[in-house]
Amino acid sequence: MNLPKNLSDFEGNWSLNRTIRDAQAGQVVQADGLAVLRPTEDGLIYDEEVTLRVPGQAEMKGTRKYLWHKAGRAIAIHFDDGRYFHQLELGQAHASDHHDCPPDSYDAVYDFSAWPVWSVRWIVSGPRKSYEMSTEYRLR
Repeated sequence: MNLPKNLSDFEGNWSLNRTIRDAQAGQVVQADGLAVLRPTEDGLIYDEEVTLRVPGQAEMKGTRKYLWHKAGRAIAIHFDDGRYFHQLELGQAHASDHHDCPPDSYDAVYDFSAWPVWSVRWIVSGPRKSYEMSTEYRLR
């Protein structure tokens, strides 16, 4: 099985498709776009731009930026302001981690079993949040 083993394996332009199933709002949001992972002196910058389609609203643009750093056999993912977000273990078909952001809880499951197609599923719960967000990535 071909799996990502290094931070550099993620470098490049990735098409992405996202589905957000929001139980709190009772709706499904779709998004598609591009994630660019480009090298910096200490890792990769993850830069994402998507078009969001929320039921009953006009299409809108969304962006995200993260910093990816090598952390032994893992990747430490930080928010763009440097705060730690979560870790991604390399060299396995599935990896999971948890991010606690009181009062909310974020659980991620990465799937690399079809590499270089890969996905991440976030389950988010809290007093004001209840959604599942699945994103699939394909190298362009």
